[in-house]
Amino acid sequence: MKKNQYLYIILVVIVLALIGSIIYFNNISNSNLTESESISLLKNAYPEFKNYPNDNLPPQSIKTERDINGWYVAFVQEGSGRPIISAKCFFVKNDGTISILGEFNPEIADIDFSLETCN
Repeated sequence: MKKNQYLYIILVVIVLALIGSIIYFNNISNSNLTESESISLLKNAYPEFKNYPNDNLPPQSIKTERDINGWYVAFVQEGSGRPIISAKCFFVKNDGTISILGEFNPEIADIDFSLETCN
């Protein structure tokens, strides 16, 4: 009889652990930021980017790239004759924390640009 009670207790613990794991991993997957949420977080933290994107001279755009842990975001000033005059790059983690990746100020011959490395 005691052996059956131990088996039932073990079974209940395993079922509860599985249910807890499913709930935990479901919450993690639902905590991913959207592209627009990431951009909004950055615009609130760095007001100088509030007017991005726009068609002023020089045009200013926002480049994004999804990562499993968040979003790479770059605020880019575009030029004529040069694809990019300058860019400031960030990584916004799914928990909302922001990391500055750097700035890209290319030479005239530089045309390759990576959001992950900001160069």
